[in-house]
Amino acid sequence: TGVQRMAEHLRMLERLDETPVVTELFHHPDLGSSDLVVITRDVRGLFSLIAGTLAAHAVNIISAQIHTRADGIALDTFQVSDPGGDMLTSSAHWGRTLAALRAVLAGGEAVEALLERRRAAGRQAGSPGGAPKIAVDNALSDAYTVIEVKCPDRIGLLYLITRTLSALDLDIASARIATEIDQAFDTFYVHDRDGRKVEEPKTMERVREALEQALLEPI
Repeated sequence: TGVQRMAEHLRMLERLDETPVVTELFHHPDLGSSDLVVITRDVRGLFSLIAGTLAAHAVNIISAQIHTRADGIALDTFQVSDPGGDMLTSSAHWGRTLAALRAVLAGGEAVEALLERRRAAGRQAGSPGGAPKIAVDNALSDAYTVIEVKCPDRIGLLYLITRTLSALDLDIASARIATEIDQAFDTFYVHDRDGRKVEEPKTMERVREALEQALLEPI
């Protein structure tokens, strides 16, 4: 993270005293994408709530850096584009998207309701393009179980993954989200509700199977 961006993050953090969710958009015409920075207090399933809201508004997540500080403040950065891979610059579109995000994080709107309205309007985000490859590993980190997901990218993919992890009572401490051409390479550092690794073999297999099943679903 560059010094200028860190300074911007610190200015955003100061605004948390005034509002529960702080967002900023940074457009990059040379890359054809934008950075959406979301700073808020961590809540259960936060990553899933953000990813689902973006999917419901046809915002494609290209990459993401997800961090939660020791004091429970989440600082999440999403590199995003439209479904065609172009930069989203419409202020009206972003206004609706960010208003919905604030409503979701405040508990006044449900992600599934947003997605259902999208489906009702005939704007499904598509079906899976191939079988996912999922690894659940306890050797890569001393403190966390590392879950790696490789599969064809599509809008809503991160929502399906993070919703599943949340339903399994797993907390995402950090994540690295990347897309190469049309393939997603996503890595999640997780622990259970007690802050421990997922080390029981049956539980590890249940996590893998749940993700495989979830990633076969349409959005």
